Amino acid sequence: MSKEPATIRITNQFRSRNGFVYDFTCDGARLTLSISPRESASDQGDWCIEARTSHAPESICVSRWGATRLEALREVGRAWDTEAKERGLPLFAWPTVETALTNVRAL
Repeated sequence: MSKEPATIRITNQFRSRNGFVYDFTCDGARLTLSISPRESASDQGDWCIEARTSHAPESICVSRWGATRLEALREVGRAWDTEAKERGLPLFAWPTVETALTNVRAL
């Protein structure tokens, strides 16, 4: 019997000082995404997404910019997957994260 695909779900969402934060769980692993718009002309894109393993300041963080929220999410997902093994990050199905964020109109 094959194992069911892991379900990722949003467990919490709230407004932060400069954007929105979404907490996810998937098979016991936690993912927190912070989505924020450009704040200065020196920012690398119009939207930034930070992905981290928790809200703790010492948590591992992967951050990427994009022209759109969707582009920033896809960039952060690629970077997360690239760094996962080296940094001991849990793996997530980023297309499922994208669907969950689309469903709550975050993208």
